[in-house]
Amino acid sequence: NVFDELLKYGIEPVVTISHYETPLALANNYGGWLDRKVIDFYVRYCETIFNRYRDKVKYWMTFNEINIMDFMPVFAGGVTKNDPQSKAQSVYHQFLASAKVVQLGHKINQEFKIGMMTAYGSTYALTCNPEDELLLMKNDQQRHFFSDVQCRGFYPEYKLKEYERLWIKLVKEEGDDELLKNGTVDYIGFSY
Repeated sequence: NVFDELLKYGIEPVVTISHYETPLALANNYGGWLDRKVIDFYVRYCETIFNRYRDKVKYWMTFNEINIMDFMPVFAGGVTKNDPQSKAQSVYHQFLASAKVVQLGHKINQEFKIGMMTAYGSTYALTCNPEDELLLMKNDQQRHFFSDVQCRGFYPEYKLKEYERLWIKLVKEEGDDELLKNGTVDYIGFSY
């Protein structure tokens, strides 16, 4: 009914599919997005809503402020482990889920536009000191990492080097790289 009312007045709905509400059962039974099985649950959910609202909604966003997984993994993805390896693996699973959903959505309705959403507050260097400027650059890279992967379809070198320094090793399966490459988003949304 909300979609019908919006469309009646010429308002185009934009639906965020996951907005900080990982079901408690998935958090308790699987550890949230830390478990790769959650990808399939998410894809099934998306298939349901894509089919149900295929003629009412054109614009979708896979995850609200996906980069919040860096700061609050339990809030953003039902992940109770807050160590770097667990957060990196959980984000990786969200990236794979997004890529699958982009491809699925385009099959269901070629008019769909499926995007990603990031929290994007501006930051500025404290001073013009090169150390402050370098810190700003690293901060920007961390914020851009999420859109880099979802728009380009691969992990940027700066993130791979960071993972190497932190001894983070993503658990991957065959075909994951192709999935990321072929499931890039159509647009970027951001909170500011």
